[in-house]
Amino acid sequence: MKSESFFDKYAHEYNILTNAQVREKTHREEVRALVERFHPAAVLDAGCAVGLTSRLFAEQGVSAVGLDRSRRMISEARRAHEGTALPIRFQHGHFEKLPRRFNHRFDLVVCLANSISGVGNLKNLRLSLQGFRRVLRAGGVVVIQALNLAALKDGEIMPVRATQAGALGYLRFARRQGNSHELTVVRLDLSVTPFQFEVFSHKFDSFTPERLESEMKRAGFAQIRRYSDLAMSKPFRQKSRDIVLVGFA
Repeated sequence: MKSESFFDKYAHEYNILTNAQVREKTHREEVRALVERFHPAAVLDAGCAVGLTSRLFAEQGVSAVGLDRSRRMISEARRAHEGTALPIRFQHGHFEKLPRRFNHRFDLVVCLANSISGVGNLKNLRLSLQGFRRVLRAGGVVVIQALNLAALKDGEIMPVRATQAGALGYLRFARRQGNSHELTVVRLDLSVTPFQFEVFSHKFDSFTPERLESEMKRAGFAQIRRYSDLAMSKPFRQKSRDIVLVGFA
């Protein structure tokens, strides 16, 4: 029996999980840096969750399409942004099966916050990167942000984030297991006695920086650059927590 994903069951609490209220100020500056560097008119936010990144692009005047494989995430994104005059819309879908009507429609594709791991395996990674290349206009750019799991030894745990809002608390951590990795989300409800907790585990193939870069080249991206932050102000190091890869169509 397939266990329910946290991202479906608690989509309405995603902003608590990611500490969005605090993170938004910094992320707005990251999005502004991307807009100033690449000047996109249209962006595909692949792995949009409940829509923060899409909204920040739209607030910069960039037409944004947010796409996520979780229907409940998309429902939350639509609910949160209904009635807005911003150039933004949300759609359920999979990176590896991007619709043909998206062909050559975007100047920028962003796949942030380790969303690329959600494709699950190498076959789907290749299909996803081919799709990202297909939906970009000539000269378009893809930006992929992922956890640098290559910095971990086999079996080592990487703390990702701990957040709390009132009586709800969340812990996230990743563990490398050979050629795969496991993302664990622990949800704590302190409003009851004794407190309750749920554990959600998501297992994926582990994509090293070298693998991501080689697959981007295979998909047709050129001039690939590595950074350790979305503002692209810091070079990537072997022990960097994140890898940010930029490729040009």
